[in-house]
Amino acid sequence: MIRLDMSELQTPESLDRLLGERGDAMDGTALGQAVRRQPFSLLLLDEFEKAHPTIWDLFLQVFDDGRLTDRRGNTADFRHTIVIMTSNLGAAVQTGGGIGFARQAFSFSPAAVQKVLGESFRPEFLNRIDRVVVFRPLGPSLMRELLHKELAGVLHRRGLRNRQWAVEWEESALDLLLRKGFSPELGARPLRRAVERYFLAPLALTIVNREVPEGDQFLFVRAEGDALEVEFVDPDAAGEPPAGPEAAAALAGDAAALRLEDIVLDGEGTRAELDALEAEYEHLRGVIEADAWRERKAAALAAMAAPGFWDSPGRFATLGLAEAMDRIEAGLDTAGSLLNRLAGGARADRTHFPRDLVRRLAQQLYLVGEACEGMAEDRPRDAFLMVRASRSGEDAAASDAFARRIGEMYRAWAKKRRMHLDVLDETAGSSEPYRLLLAVGGFGAYTILEPEAGYHVLEMPDDGRTRRARVLVRVAPQPEAPPPAGRNGPREQALRAFARDKKDDDARVIVRRYREQPSPLVRDGVRGWRTGRIDLVLGGDFDLL
Repeated sequence: MIRLDMSELQTPESLDRLLGERGDAMDGTALGQAVRRQPFSLLLLDEFEKAHPTIWDLFLQVFDDGRLTDRRGNTADFRHTIVIMTSNLGAAVQTGGGIGFARQAFSFSPAAVQKVLGESFRPEFLNRIDRVVVFRPLGPSLMRELLHKELAGVLHRRGLRNRQWAVEWEESALDLLLRKGFSPELGARPLRRAVERYFLAPLALTIVNREVPEGDQFLFVRAEGDALEVEFVDPDAAGEPPAGPEAAAALAGDAAALRLEDIVLDGEGTRAELDALEAEYEHLRGVIEADAWRERKAAALAAMAAPGFWDSPGRFATLGLAEAMDRIEAGLDTAGSLLNRLAGGARADRTHFPRDLVRRLAQQLYLVGEACEGMAEDRPRDAFLMVRASRSGEDAAASDAFARRIGEMYRAWAKKRRMHLDVLDETAGSSEPYRLLLAVGGFGAYTILEPEAGYHVLEMPDDGRTRRARVLVRVAPQPEAPPPAGRNGPREQALRAFARDKKDDDARVIVRRYREQPSPLVRDGVRGWRTGRIDLVLGGDFDLL
């Protein structure tokens, strides 16, 4: 293989590097000499468009007659040489953003790339090329493979490979690196810089400051806002056994009777809980390994290769489906890896385990299960959520204040469940009712939020009567198509999604009633539960009760 970086040949004088220096002395590096030495070669002309037009004209003869004459009159035979040129000219067509993790308006067109080539090179040059191969944008599945490859290479560096660490990545952390490490214009090139900046630099600082525990450690990497947080956990530190009169029953409890939601909320790290998590993992593994799952994914991947796919209106739904299935599979693999590290090997005989790890694993399985359920029912995946104070005959100030608390409840929920949350709009609530507009994405986002649509009512006793502050919550599916271009594009898309929701506000159900005095009480009329733990509900755990 002979490789030429054409960006180094941007002047007319660069011709000497291909034909040999002027004069008698030849250093043996000329292109013709290299091909004469080995006629059966692969010649790679990397980033060909960056070379000087004089260089382009030189290759007209090579591509036509298959020969090149140097400055001493020696002819090289290129008839047995394969010549491949690469070019980034097509990248200039992608002016509107990308797909997948770069959700902006974008329509890929191979014809547009061919048009750019025709505007850049003369017809007689293009006519000598046997075939033009147009590369499509990086898909979400390939993005994840590249990221996993980069992370695997990072952990084999000399400073890390000798440490007894097992690294587990939450989906929120991977999503952050994908958002920061890919762009429509630069492709995957910024990925390594994103890993260096958001993961390796903070970890190196922790090591230098001697803040790293000794011995075998779990490293849990998760996203916190626009940063990664690394948590060290000793896997061999046995969890504290449950205390109190029900301790023995908890240790020997019935795994089949345990709910994932209960383990997420109040898990104690018992063997029964771990057995329940293993059973749930095997159930979900059976779902994604079933023929129906594999056939559906194969059909989506096959559709991408169909002629005209990238110009079809349905391409976003197909791409979104394939991306979601990849994410679910990766999320279940993460849970399986953690489950194996937590309960495998020498730890198989334990009766109790670190409760934080058990709760973390339970949440991962809970969310993957919600995503699988939504996939099986062909439900939307991501959601728009609107919180709006209702002032019709109510105390306006109290309704605005309660609406803010409900908005904070959903923000806390998204943070706990590692959802990706964007605030699209928020009004202060003075002359107009308070309103909060959110875009929420993640495992089971729409499936979990859909039952929240309706009125949330705060009941306030006041001198023998009850005042009420009402808040309307609306939930709409995010379209698969990217939002319109511009900073306000996502907000406009969300408002259009709610405008298509024709439900009459007055006909909406009361989802929950909240009471703080004289004794705390929350009654959920949709999910069918009641609790005195109003702090749990407003703290974002409404979906676990």
